[in-house]
Amino acid sequence: MSLLGSIKSLFSPLPDGAIRYKGYTIAALPEEEFGRYRLHAVISKKNNHRSYTLIDRVADKQNCITLTHQKAKSLIDQKGDKIFAH
Repeated sequence: MSLLGSIKSLFSPLPDGAIRYKGYTIAALPEEEFGRYRLHAVISKKNNHRSYTLIDRVADKQNCITLTHQKAKSLIDQKGDKIFAH
């Protein structure tokens, strides 16, 4: 990606439930199941992305999004780019 493309991506709007953190984009995608929401996220950086679904479930969709962001940030802090290794 060019420098201009990188700068543009910093200012492009994010979809609902998505945030930027330390150069990564975290998209929280709660999955409703039996009236509760399962934590699901896609973490991406440049051309890499990784999808995660956790067994945690919460009753409120907004709380699910918040918890998903917290857990994804923690994973990024712990593993960095190693999260993209298979």
